Amino acid sequence: MRVWPHQGLPRFKIGRFSDNEFVLFDDAQRESWLIYPPRSRYDFVRRRTRDTTLVVHHPWAPYSQQVEHAVRLQEGCGLHGLECAAQEAIQAAIDLGFDPFR
Repeated sequence: MRVWPHQGLPRFKIGRFSDNEFVLFDDAQRESWLIYPPRSRYDFVRRRTRDTTLVVHHPWAPYSQQVEHAVRLQEGCGLHGLECAAQEAIQAAIDLGFDPFR
């Protein structure tokens, strides 16, 4: 299924879409982006504030480290600001009707 961007070659495919998480697959880059909004009820999701969206970048290569991005609507990523690589996954989720900040 073509999901994002709306023009050109698609980058992401939807892996999972629920109230607790939104998962995007990027086959070309061999990686996944997992988005856990503040409303997520998963016990394993740890966030610094109640309004933080946790975005996990998961490369598919063996022994690769996952990178967690704590993103707040007003500030962007706590480590990278608004220039964070997670922004593209968040924008794709928004374009597809998922609210990552509720």
